[in-house]
Amino acid sequence: MALQLAVREDFVPLHTFATVKLGLKTGADGFFFVERLPNPSSGGELLSRRGIILVEGQDGWRGEIASADLRPAILNPHQLFVGDTRLFAVSKDTKHLYLCPQSGRLRHGLAEYVRLGELIGIHQGELVQSNGSDAGWYVQVRSLVTSEWVLPYNSAYDYGAWHNPHAAVLNGRFVGAEPIDKNNSELIGAVLNSTFAAMGRLIEGVATGVEGAFDVGPPAARKIKVPDIRLFDEQGRKLVLAAFEAIRENGEMLPCPSRTGNVLQLRRDLDSSLLVALGMSRGLAAAFLDPLYASYGRWRGNIEDVEAQMRVNRRQMNVTGLNRNQRPAETAGKRVWEELEHLVSLFPRAFLPNEEILELVNIPAGASIQVSRPLFEEGTIRTKTKAVDLKSYERVRYVSMLRQLGLVGNIEVPTSATKAAAIVELFEKDQRRFHELASENAAKYVSGKEAISEVVEIARRHWFQACRKNALAGQKTVKSSRKLN
Repeated sequence: MALQLAVREDFVPLHTFATVKLGLKTGADGFFFVERLPNPSSGGELLSRRGIILVEGQDGWRGEIASADLRPAILNPHQLFVGDTRLFAVSKDTKHLYLCPQSGRLRHGLAEYVRLGELIGIHQGELVQSNGSDAGWYVQVRSLVTSEWVLPYNSAYDYGAWHNPHAAVLNGRFVGAEPIDKNNSELIGAVLNSTFAAMGRLIEGVATGVEGAFDVGPPAARKIKVPDIRLFDEQGRKLVLAAFEAIRENGEMLPCPSRTGNVLQLRRDLDSSLLVALGMSRGLAAAFLDPLYASYGRWRGNIEDVEAQMRVNRRQMNVTGLNRNQRPAETAGKRVWEELEHLVSLFPRAFLPNEEILELVNIPAGASIQVSRPLFEEGTIRTKTKAVDLKSYERVRYVSMLRQLGLVGNIEVPTSATKAAAIVELFEKDQRRFHELASENAAKYVSGKEAISEVVEIARRHWFQACRKNALAGQKTVKSSRKLN
């Protein structure tokens, strides 16, 4: 249905009668957008008699700034909600204010606030410097975006335009639409709050993959096809303006069609008035709108079903200790380990009975360990300046095994070379067996030699981690320690 709207000759791109701009990019929103606080000296009023406003800014700074140095501003679409209700218009007393110093000396707490910004390096930001004026980095020269109609950059199931009668400054989370002809302002507000605009952004916007959300920046917003208000005659204009005025009086931005295609009567009245203004009869308009709402509902329902399943999957992942940010290989590797953990032993603790005599030995991570039996000093482990003699190569191999498991520093080594050799042989056998089983199981989740190898190594990492935890939990020493010397 959206494609049918896009090819209608009586629908035109938004840029035909509105200038579309992205909200202001300051480079340091935390500094330039401050939060309005109640002024205790004026009984909690937001603006004192002295023309100053108490605000909170960067890093929790609080102070008074002249109202002349501030402009009302909006930072986030969520600020335009009251509970679950989206307001129709931006309030005059916005929660946030944009720092816009007047020429001359810095008044009240502004000098202190600017100094704070310099101390923490706000003025060194690339975009801040680019936007700065000759008067100072804190006076931005980039044109403010205070458009009369405000669209969200990112939107989900609902889409529409807020009225901005007090010229609040928009930041980069918003897209402003300013009528080219001011006489058409209300008509532009009407088409932007119609189902036609909500449908059009599904074509022009970019899906984000999150709960039906679309990014609709200025290039996309300019292309959204809406009813051509230039075709309205005087009677048609009055019809549309009357329907839109009813929405304004209601004070809420109307929700888009539900998954079942249901809409509020105010939305239906607005959409119908736009079609009638284009020359349709009311009967044809009604016949046109019902499949339009059903089409939007099908899209919404499909997205909501997918999101519901994703929420179930996320809950299951949380139960298993996984999260949505994990790479697929990490998830597969953990599953493979869980499938094999009862088939492998936790070295070395599984083969060290309580009566086993162990020696505590300090082997730094940087110590050099021979990979094959040397001709001389076969029991010696060295660093560049120190050495420790373990008396046998079997015990050196045991230390090498512990290093593979990730156990370094102070480690316990059996005093019996025979026991050390037996444990190492069992470990090497289990290593080969683990590789075979893990490769077979990994193939159930991923394909390709490299992907399978990655999953196997992740599963091995979980095995070694379990070995370390088991070894450290049962650590005991009955013989004096030996250190590199």
